[in-house]
Amino acid sequence: MKKTHSPALLALFVAALAAHLGGQPVPPPDSRAAEAKALLVIAPNAFQPALREFLAHKQKLLPTEFRSMESILAQNPGVDDPEKLKRFLYNEFLSHRLGYALLVGDVDVLPVRYMVLDRVTPAAFDFAFYPSDLYYSDLAKADGSFDDWNAQKNSFHAGYFGEVRGEKNKQDPINFDQVDYLPDIAVGRWPVSTPEEARLVATKTISYEEQVLADASPHLRRAAFVAVGGWVDSRSFMDRLSAELTNAWRIEKRCYSDSGQAAGTLPPDHNQLRALLNDGVGLIVHAGQGQSDGWDACFSVADLDRITNATRLPVVISAGCSTAYFAPLPPYGAYVDVAGKEHAGTDNKEVFSAPSPPPSPYQRGRFNPTGLGEQVLKHGPNGAVAYIGCNTWIRLKMAEIHGFAREVLQQSIFLQSHEFRRQAV
Repeated sequence: MKKTHSPALLALFVAALAAHLGGQPVPPPDSRAAEAKALLVIAPNAFQPALREFLAHKQKLLPTEFRSMESILAQNPGVDDPEKLKRFLYNEFLSHRLGYALLVGDVDVLPVRYMVLDRVTPAAFDFAFYPSDLYYSDLAKADGSFDDWNAQKNSFHAGYFGEVRGEKNKQDPINFDQVDYLPDIAVGRWPVSTPEEARLVATKTISYEEQVLADASPHLRRAAFVAVGGWVDSRSFMDRLSAELTNAWRIEKRCYSDSGQAAGTLPPDHNQLRALLNDGVGLIVHAGQGQSDGWDACFSVADLDRITNATRLPVVISAGCSTAYFAPLPPYGAYVDVAGKEHAGTDNKEVFSAPSPPPSPYQRGRFNPTGLGEQVLKHGPNGAVAYIGCNTWIRLKMAEIHGFAREVLQQSIFLQSHEFRRQAV
């Protein structure tokens, strides 16, 4: 079997829209049924009652099934829980019907795979770990065989997945574990920890998708572009991106001014962001500095209690550092390793005596962090229906922001089309 690739992946977009794989032209109406791909919703069994209405809603749009994490882990082989889940997805992919997987669970209830970079961190022997759900999307190698993301299995490398070299080690291949990196299915995650949180996000998603299908909510054709100073100058990029929208869209810009350029817009501050959200927008694109609890100088978790947009939810895309923080970043912060041992992390003066042990795929209690992206989804009925951002201080590049924004717009247009709405009835 030769591996075929989907040209684009929207990490969270399957949770919001779940139409055809991103980046592909919309096929003619008579071919859509033959090309329909299935959606698997995967969650702890205790979450299933909370997802019942969501599953019924999705089954009207595309083939959709529920699978419990407990059954997947019991029935599939693997060196650990992430690999068992991935092998299950791989087998479903081989049936030529799996196109989407929605992982319903935060890092405390649904496993995360960490990849490894050779970041210069002497206290941890120059290794650092980063959560990556791309692991569950990139299922197969180029020849179609299972990709375990672990070509190097000598010594401690057997527990290091998706190793990347180049910062500390210059002599080795950058792609040290020979990872394929190309997504085979679209994967999204709802970072929820309880059935109640799952029900909340499901309800928001159903409401949003029904609005898109009805094409009767003006806010869905209103887009906001937010450029904040202190990072790269993204103002011209926002101008180019917004110019790609048709006249059917209402454009809002909130850009910073400096000595070199007057923005000619209202400022990107907390008052303006709250007003945009409360008035209703379908898409927000942000570029600027960020941290786990917010966007620098304009939007934070503290603003959520002043947002009332439950009937006007947007898709949010941010290039700010760490704003989609949902899992710890060993060895810097506190974490629990695969043996169950707690670590303070190098930021808290821990010094490792050997290459740092990999983190457990589950991080619970005080080791399960949260951030703005997670909270806009599950803090309450307001906020957003989907958030695309960064779990760490590595920002999305402008080209990635451009690609994500275009996919949101294209998928929204497709779902609003007469042909799709006719099929969904």
